[in-house]
Amino acid sequence: MPADSPHRNLVIVRAGDASLHRGWGADHPACRFDLIVSYFGDDPDAHRLPRENRVDFKGGKWDGIHAVLAERPELLERYDYFWCPDDDIEADRQTIEAMFDLTRKHKLSIAQPSLTLDSYYSHLSMLNCRSFRLRWSDTIEIMAPCIHADTLRIILPLFANSMSGFGLDSLWTRLAPDNFRKAAIFDMLVMRHTRPVGIVLASAMERFGRSQQAELQDLQQRYGLGTLFPTCYGAIDMNGREWRSPGAIGIRMALDYLMAQSQMRQKDRIIKALRRLVRRQWSKPAELSQIILDKA
Repeated sequence: MPADSPHRNLVIVRAGDASLHRGWGADHPACRFDLIVSYFGDDPDAHRLPRENRVDFKGGKWDGIHAVLAERPELLERYDYFWCPDDDIEADRQTIEAMFDLTRKHKLSIAQPSLTLDSYYSHLSMLNCRSFRLRWSDTIEIMAPCIHADTLRIILPLFANSMSGFGLDSLWTRLAPDNFRKAAIFDMLVMRHTRPVGIVLASAMERFGRSQQAELQDLQQRYGLGTLFPTCYGAIDMNGREWRSPGAIGIRMALDYLMAQSQMRQKDRIIKALRRLVRRQWSKPAELSQIILDKA
């Protein structure tokens, strides 16, 4: 990565041998972001193209990202936004650059593109909702967050002891005194998650004698976190109109997903998930109160 790069956006991907990051367009002459490939594999020749900027680290995703930024803290001054996707995300350069642009335009602390309907997913509300341009949410997934440098500085110490990132998605949207409309899902942009959620990481963590659930429980106990269920509490629709009722947004989301269920990969869970989505959108307030992280 050249020291004189004019870019203010950085992508850090924790990559194995099957990483999809070469489809993201970092090698295109017009690309407006830089790339670091934090490699956890064993091939000495993997990911050695000029703009891949490979570094090596064994471990999980978030402790690996911590290692990169701990070794090069100047990156937090050099870049405004950091995208930290899983290595099984399909996305093109235009989508990634538009994500950075929209995150900056809306002055967001953290954001993400929506998932294509045929993606593997954990939370239904992260799938693309065709009625909206964006939805403000109290949750941004650990799968592929775009994080402002100020937010990253605050949350970074927690990365050091987290391979999975479980629990971080309940924290990084709540770090400021005012978290209203500081996190959003971009429905006008899509990325595709190509592999089942968490299987590769769970196997890797087992080799280290660790588990995703244990990491989640640790953060839940430290910060009084409950069961995670995202709430979309505001939105802008395709006609530019603003939606402020979480209940109405939930119904619109459910209708969109119901009409598109034939395109979904995980069809077997859709009806139950839709009922839960609508119920929670009506009954669960967005969790936006500030959480002060401890120094440990």
